[in-house]
Amino acid sequence: MQQNKLKSLSIFFPFYNDEGTVERQITNAYKVGKSLAEEVEVIAINGGASKDNTFGKIQEMKEKFPDLVIVNKQDNWEGYAVIKYGFTAATKEWIFYTDGDAQYHLEEDLQQLVRKALETGADVINGYKKTRRDNFIRTFFGKIYTYASTFAFELPIRDTDCDFRLIKKSLMNRITLECHDAAILPELIKKLQLEGAKFVEVPVSHYRRDYGTSNYTAWSLLKEKVIGDIKLYIRMRKIRPTEHKQRILRFGLVGIISIGIQALIFNLLSGLTPLAPTLNAILADQVAILNSFYWNNRFTFKETFIFSPYMLRKFLKFYGVVIISTFIQALTVFIGTFFFGRGFVASNVFFFLGTGLAFIWNYSIQSRVIWKKESN
Repeated sequence: MQQNKLKSLSIFFPFYNDEGTVERQITNAYKVGKSLAEEVEVIAINGGASKDNTFGKIQEMKEKFPDLVIVNKQDNWEGYAVIKYGFTAATKEWIFYTDGDAQYHLEEDLQQLVRKALETGADVINGYKKTRRDNFIRTFFGKIYTYASTFAFELPIRDTDCDFRLIKKSLMNRITLECHDAAILPELIKKLQLEGAKFVEVPVSHYRRDYGTSNYTAWSLLKEKVIGDIKLYIRMRKIRPTEHKQRILRFGLVGIISIGIQALIFNLLSGLTPLAPTLNAILADQVAILNSFYWNNRFTFKETFIFSPYMLRKFLKFYGVVIISTFIQALTVFIGTFFFGRGFVASNVFFFLGTGLAFIWNYSIQSRVIWKKESN
C-alpha cells in the first residue's frame, strides 16, 4: 500500500519586513502541513531588525499556535543566509522552506512536492518557477545569474533561485552551510549534490508581492550573488574535477591569445591599408575566430579532436556560437546601460559582465555540442 503522507515535516519561513504576510504563511503552514504529514513543526525566523512590525506579528502567532518555534535573528541580518538557522532548528524527517513574502503559495504547490517525494524516493524536491512575476530587469538578470551559477557549479537543477524546496533532514545533518549571503543557495544545492542526493524538480507558481517591496534592488542582489558565488567557488575546491579546470584554463588562454591577435591584425590593417576601421575590425575578428577554432581543436579540446571530414561543418557551428556570444555581450551592455546609465563604472561593469556571460556561453556550447565527448 502506497504511503500518502510523510511521517513528519518541518516547515520554516525567513521573515524580514513581512508583517503583512506572517499570519497567512504560518496559518497555511499548519493547515497544509497537517494534511500532508502525521507530525508538523512550523518555524518562523525573524531575519533581522525589520522596519515594520514583523517580529511583533510573529509573537502574536505564537499566542495562536503555542508550539510555533521562533528563531530570532533581530540583530544579525544575513539576507538569504538566515535559512541555515531554519535547517538547524528543524527536527522532523523532512524540511520544507519558502520565502516569507508569499510570492510562492504553499497551499497550492507543497502537495506536489510531497507527492513527488513519496512517488520517487528522491532526497530533494526542488520547485522551479513556471513564470517569474518580478519586474523585467530583476527577471532578466535573475535568469542570467541562474544560468551562470548553474553552469559554474554544475548544479543538477534548473532554478537555484527558487526558494520552494523539500529536503530530507538526514541529508542536511551531513552538510554545513557557511555562507553569509545569497551564495548560500548554490552552496546548499552543491553540497547536497556532493553527498549523493537524488533531485527531482516540480513546476510551481510564482506571484507578485501582495505586501511590501523586496529588500534588494536588482543591482544590489546581483552584486551580492556574483561576489558571493566567486568566494564560494574559490572555497569549494571539489566543485569541478581537475581535468575540467585545466580545460577551462586552456579555453581562457586561447581566448586571450585570440584577442591579442585580433588587436594586432586590426592595427596592422589600420596602418598599412586604406580600409575603413569598421572593415578592419571585421577582418581582424575573422582571423581571431579562425585562430580560436584551430587552437581549441588542437589544444583546449584535444581529447575530442575534430578530423578533416567534419571540420567545415563543425567550424560553421563554432562560428554561429561565437556570433551569438557577441550578441549576448552587446545585449548585456545595452540593457545594463539603459537602466543604470552610461557612466564609466556602469559601462565597464556591464561590459565585463557581458564578457563573462559570453565566455560561459562559448565554453558551455563548445564543450557540450561542438567538441562533445561521444559515449561508447
